[in-house]
Amino acid sequence: MNEMSRVLAPPAVSYKARFTTAEFQHMCKVGAFGDMKVELIDGEIERLNLPKNDHARLQSQIMFELLRVMGREALDRVRGEVGIDLGNDTVLGGDATLFRHAVADPDWLRPEHILLVVEVSVTTLGRDLEMKLPRYAAAGIPHYWVIDAKRSLVHAHSDPVERDYKKVLTVRFGEPLAVPGTDATIILS
Repeated sequence: MNEMSRVLAPPAVSYKARFTTAEFQHMCKVGAFGDMKVELIDGEIERLNLPKNDHARLQSQIMFELLRVMGREALDRVRGEVGIDLGNDTVLGGDATLFRHAVADPDWLRPEHILLVVEVSVTTLGRDLEMKLPRYAAAGIPHYWVIDAKRSLVHAHSDPVERDYKKVLTVRFGEPLAVPGTDATIILS
């Protein structure tokens, strides 16, 4: 075969659609995803599985405990399953959040609203620690808890620096866990 007969392929082109946070939020607002649970990560939409029973039980427990601790402020400062806008091309969904102070009902939470994000990990531990943790830390969210359901542990991260947290405290279920911004502790089981 000579040089003239060789077929040259054009450079590879990506046909993936990338979205901004504003485009993603608009798609959510108009119902583009129906009942699907989705997140926007670095401009790409990821579909998530619906939570199963173990996840739902732990999520209910953490919500109950945060609501109990916060008392009268709870309805203004505690949320579950809420979208967190981390910037130009990333919107993550936290299983539970505790606000720094009462927030006047924005559609999407921003890092400056949040004191604590909680993720319940039954099958998503790697995703919650490897993908979500650096993004929450980079956004400056002060506290990030990952509830490790399979090992009955809570990994309580605090003091964000760049894409990581300086402090990590691992607490077993049945032991007291200090709730940020309060003098209270909770116990998960």
